[in-house]
Amino acid sequence: MDNVVALQHNDQTCRLAPGCGGSLLSWSRIGAQGPVDLLRPADPTRAVSPTDCGCFPLVPFSNRIAAGRFTFQGRAVTLPHDPGFLHAIHGHGWTRGWTVEDRSTRALRLALHHSADAWPWRYSAHQTIALEDDGLSIRLELLNESDETMPAGFGLHPYFPKPPGTRITMRVGGVWDNDSAMLPHAHHPLPPSLSFPDGLILEDSVVLDHGFTGWDGHAAIQWTSGPTAGTTVTLLADGPFGHVIVYAPAGENYLCLEPVSHMTNALNRPDVDDAGVIALAPGERVSGTLRFRLSSF
Repeated sequence: MDNVVALQHNDQTCRLAPGCGGSLLSWSRIGAQGPVDLLRPADPTRAVSPTDCGCFPLVPFSNRIAAGRFTFQGRAVTLPHDPGFLHAIHGHGWTRGWTVEDRSTRALRLALHHSADAWPWRYSAHQTIALEDDGLSIRLELLNESDETMPAGFGLHPYFPKPPGTRITMRVGGVWDNDSAMLPHAHHPLPPSLSFPDGLILEDSVVLDHGFTGWDGHAAIQWTSGPTAGTTVTLLADGPFGHVIVYAPAGENYLCLEPVSHMTNALNRPDVDDAGVIALAPGERVSGTLRFRLSSF
């Protein structure tokens, strides 16, 4: 892949592809036996899409909008989407090239500028990716550059390794069940089978593609086998990240734990008090920082 940027700090390396949806190709650190991948790495031998990478940004909305259609403050909007999908998905950021605005050996600032089109609001988005002494941080910013209030949301879509024994620990208030179109339709308190507060081990029988509400902005992924054995990545969210999506498909060696500002299909759910849509006034900015802290056990 062309135009790959590599960040380096102490024993950590982060490789990015600004032109491929502003994605992280990999994040690794040096272990006793060599480099250890902390995100699922992109295959360096072939061209990739963001969904093959370690992480990509979700702006100006996250996950699905039913059939790509919604109404906001009286304006009906229809978004184009891939014929292979039933819905518009993941926003614009992952389908566009980002521009490098600033960089150092350990940090990179990326920009995306959107002119009004089917999404009828102008905006700019920024990512600042930095390696720190104890891990990785990603700051997201979204600025409404249009003359009207814009619905806004953002998040990240990281892919983590999932060797046997992988454990997720987090506190959430409830879970959305999905309908046959993979849209949330019924909200429930967290069932005993999803024991995230006590640490849920993602065995082969645990298959998830669900949105969780009432997240307190703290989650830990702990590995007990494979190259990452003995390592914990603690995700800390600072900003409007009250929702988290967990995607753990059957038969795959990865999981996605996606911190986001709103529920799936939030723009079509005005009936939900905590749907999470941000009404961003002209010239207003929303931002948040996600930190991935490394520790051993």
